Amino acid sequence: MIDLPCYSPREAAAISLLATRLPAVFSLAGVDVAALLPGSKLPDVSADYRRVMMRLDGHNIRIAIDSMLLPPIAVTHWRDITTLPTDDGLREILFDIVLRDVGTQVERWCGQRPIWSSSEITAALPHAIRLVRRDGPDKLLGLVEFDAGGLEWIAGCCSALPVVYAVPDDLAISLDLTVARVSLSLAELDALTRGDVILLDVPPVANEGAMSVLLCFSGSSQFRASIMDGRLTVLSAVDRMMDRPDSLPPETFDGIDLPVDVHVGRLTMSLKQVRELAVGQILDLGFDATTTITLRVNGQTVAAGELVRIADRTGVRILDMRLERAER
Repeated sequence: MIDLPCYSPREAAAISLLATRLPAVFSLAGVDVAALLPGSKLPDVSADYRRVMMRLDGHNIRIAIDSMLLPPIAVTHWRDITTLPTDDGLREILFDIVLRDVGTQVERWCGQRPIWSSSEITAALPHAIRLVRRDGPDKLLGLVEFDAGGLEWIAGCCSALPVVYAVPDDLAISLDLTVARVSLSLAELDALTRGDVILLDVPPVANEGAMSVLLCFSGSSQFRASIMDGRLTVLSAVDRMMDRPDSLPPETFDGIDLPVDVHVGRLTMSLKQVRELAVGQILDLGFDATTTITLRVNGQTVAAGELVRIADRTGVRILDMRLERAER
């Protein structure tokens, strides 16, 4: 049994929204910080990180933050503040003073000033956002943890942010130039030798020397074209009139469906090994297929992720985009 992270439909919708809005970049104590989704499990936080609770819109949010993101006054007096009694409200007042920069950033983001809480929440908070250096994403600078209700509220606050990742126009798309398609059995393919001739049903070259081809994407014919003197001329879309050239508006290309392949890995086998495959045979993959998910468009990897269970369905949670970041 594969143990997958399990989210409710509302949690899945919130995570999907956050995935398109993060990373969000801001500055704390002169350091450019990026907020990211955490991945398949919460990262380990150093014991010397400063920890504090805050309340926003009725939600308890736990923060662990590297001292380098705090002003010197906060670092100097942190222990003095945390040892104050919790019943006179002084601790919250002092936290609001020494965490002024953090509070300002939070207020800019959601329009609310955080209320620093004296009570500690020891229960596990299942959702989190990582804080990392923008110029060094491997360096964890903080962790913001919250429950399912907090997740939905945070996703709602982020809905106004622009989409961070988008498919760029320079994504490499391979279009095959196909003159014909023939069908051969494995035995016929295996029997081919040098000098054999495979007959085509329709001659691709006209009397004037122009070769008719189809521009095919992912095995599907998209455009009709001709090749003459080493130059290719696009004539028409396949689903248009085929007996005359036809102008193609730009949206014709934008409307091409891009099949996204969900890959869990690749096996390299000889034809002999493939022939010897049998029911019940076990192959050692050498990797965890649930955590090596890649999404590919026309053979190019565009994202990496992990399998998740959402109610009674299985999905792919995006953990890393491999495309160029779109301009904000």
